[in-house]
Order: sequence, then structure tokens, then C-alpha cells
Amino acid sequence: MTVGENIRRIRKERGLTLKQLGDMVGVSEAYIRAYESGRRNPKLKSLETLAQALAVNVEVLTNSDFDGIKAMHRLFQVFRQYDGHLFEYQDQDGNDMVGISFGTLTLMRSWFDRYENYLQEVEKCNSIKDVKKRGEALLKAEADFNVWMDIYPESESFPMNLQIQKTHDEFMDKIGLNPKEEK
Repeated sequence: MTVGENIRRIRKERGLTLKQLGDMVGVSEAYIRAYESGRRNPKLKSLETLAQALAVNVEVLTNSDFDGIKAMHRLFQVFRQYDGHLFEYQDQDGNDMVGISFGTLTLMRSWFDRYENYLQEVEKCNSIKDVKKRGEALLKAEADFNVWMDIYPESESFPMNLQIQKTHDEFMDKIGLNPKEEK
């Protein structure tokens, strides 16, 4: 999704009109419309203000527009920094798949737990007989999961886990296994 598409998606999830969001960030409705349509690209300061108004992490807006090659390079970075390992497996239909495990990315636990919760919600939704109600329930489950991802880590109540990650990263830095960009 582009930056503008994410702004629109999140604005609508929050139930905000273009004018309401514009008022919240101090710009006109036309500016918000131009951002959402891609006619204007918000500068970093504007993105930060939009993210704050939408109650999301700015990363949700700034790192949203990338193609497959950029996605692979982002995965490569995480793979290198967090002791990644690739493995092959077959899905339930017998298709060959490739998975990635991150041995040292302790913050992945909350994502995994929330994803498991989402899958349980989907399973409950799929048991609803009424097609319209089932569709609405599935859309809500997906929207709730998207909101969780958009506002992470604020969506979590785990200050101890953040301390564990900080301690781990400091240890990895100390032994030289947490590569940083050269300045």
C-alpha cells in the first residue's frame, strides 16, 4: 500500500472524515485528499503529525510503500540482525513453502500470540451461518488485527518484554553480533 492508501485506510478505520483529520493536523481537507490520492507526498514532519493524529506508529505510514525487492531487503536486514534461519515445509495442501525463524527476536512472541487470536476469531466467524453477518464479522476481525499492527507497540502491555529485548540487544552489541549501520 502507498502512504496515501494507508492514511485513507486508517482514517476510515478511525471513522474520521477528511475534514476531521485535516482539522486534527492543521491542514485543509484538500491537503488530506491530495495525500490520500498520491497527488502530494507529505514531508516527514507532516507524516509524524498524521501518525500522531491517527494514533499509529509513524513507521506504519513511512515504510508502507515498497515492492517485492524492497520487501526482500527488509527481510534480509531483520534476518541478519536477529539470527534468522530459513526452513522448508509443506502447507496443509502439500505445497512447498519456505519459513523464516528469528531465534533472538523476542518481540515476535506478542505478534504470534495476537495472530493466533486472530485465527481463532476467523474460525468463530466462519461458523456464522448468516452470510452477511459472517462477512461483517470477518471484516471486523481483520480490521482489529490491522489496528493492533498499526499501533504496535502501544497495543501491548508488556514493559517487561521491552526490557528483555533491550537487555538482549545490549548483550548482542557487546559480543559484536548485532550489526549496526556504519556512520
